[in-house]
Formats: sequence, C-alpha cells, structure tokens
Amino acid sequence: MEYRIINILQTRELKVNFTKSEESILDFIEKNFNEIPKYSVIRLCEEAYASQASVNRVCKKLGFKGFSELKYWIEHDIEKMKNSKNNNINNTFFYIENINFEGVQNIVDILKNNNKILIYGLGGSEITSLYFQRQLLYLGFQAIVVNEEKMIEQFEDFILFILSSSGETLRVKHVGNSFRDKGRVVVSITKFQSSLHEISNSAFTHNISIDKLDTISREQQLHMIIMINELINKLQIG
Repeated sequence: MEYRIINILQTRELKVNFTKSEESILDFIEKNFNEIPKYSVIRLCEEAYASQASVNRVCKKLGFKGFSELKYWIEHDIEKMKNSKNNNINNTFFYIENINFEGVQNIVDILKNNNKILIYGLGGSEITSLYFQRQLLYLGFQAIVVNEEKMIEQFEDFILFILSSSGETLRVKHVGNSFRDKGRVVVSITKFQSSLHEISNSAFTHNISIDKLDTISREQQLHMIIMINELINKLQIG
C-alpha cells in the first residue's frame, strides 16, 4: 500500500534540498503525524518554533500548494494505515476462528510420550518446519527436519510429524501412507478432512479453504504458525 506523505518523511528521499529549519519542521510533522490534521498553521509554527514562511516552503517542496493540502494528504495516509491495520486484524481473526483448537490435546499427549520427532513439510511448510523444529528443541525434544523420503527411512524409532496446509500434496500423502503402512505413528497439522487428516493417527486441523487464498497468503502460512504456537504453549504448560 503506497502512502503519499509518511514514506517521504521516513526516507527523506526527495530531489530538493531542505535547510536545517525546514528539516526541523519535517521532524516535527513526522513525530506528531497522527495529530497534524488537527493543527492550524499558526499552532504548527508555535510548537515547531518555525515561521509561517518556512512552513509554506516545506509544503511547496513536498509538492503541495500549502499547509491545508498537506494536512489533507496526511489524513488520507492515516486512514489508509487504519484500514491496513484493520484488514490484518480481521485476517488473523478469520484464521483463529477456523482452527479446531480442541484437536491439539491429542497431539500434545502423543508428543509427551515420543521425544524423537521427524518433521516433514514442503513448499511454504518447509520454512514453517524449521520454526517448529526450533521451538521443539528449546523444549528438549530431539527434532529433525527431513524433506526426502530416503532420509525418513534412516530413523526407525521416531514418529513423523507432517506439516501441510492443504493435506493433499502428492508427496506428502505418499510419505504419510508409507510411514503409516509400516505401523509407525503419523501426526500432522493440516486441513480438516483432507487426505493427510485421514492418514494421520492424530491431527490438529483447520477449516480454511487453501485453494481460495492468494499465493502470498498460502506461502505466509499464518494459520500454521498460530497452530504451532498453540501446540508449543500446550507442551510448555504440561
């Protein structure tokens, strides 16, 4: 999202030069950005210890006719920032509301009885796997991230923890089935009623339609991180 004023104030990337007094005015506007729309030019001059002529020069160097136009665009930036913040909050609540938190306890119970864990994830989930591994290591688990089936075969006394947002990736399903067919334990964080959910001995699931998310949202994996944090918090509590 592109802002008209705040980016200029933060970067000061302008083709024109500012005097020290003008820089001081810019500093004051940046520091009091959210309050500037309430200011009159007289109040700004008084509090910034600046002359009205200096304020007018700053406004014109920024590309505006005067202080009133500058205030208009500052208010416009503020509204954009509020909308962006609200969108992020709404997206996070959407993910939280679509996580089946009641399923986490079964995973906690399994992990308490199995200290050796192989973590498997592909694509965006591969990065999430590294985060999960780090959290488990802090808690004293022997956690290893693997991304090849041949690697998995080397660890006979480990359980397999698969991270897959969709639960339908062919390689994920193949690895899960192969591990389970050998009578070994497969647990997962995945989509409710997905193929991986059905394969797993136990699963912590969500109800988010992954195919309806844009590419960036799928790769960000915010819902998976929330679920991992919930699991780690439960393990810490004991």
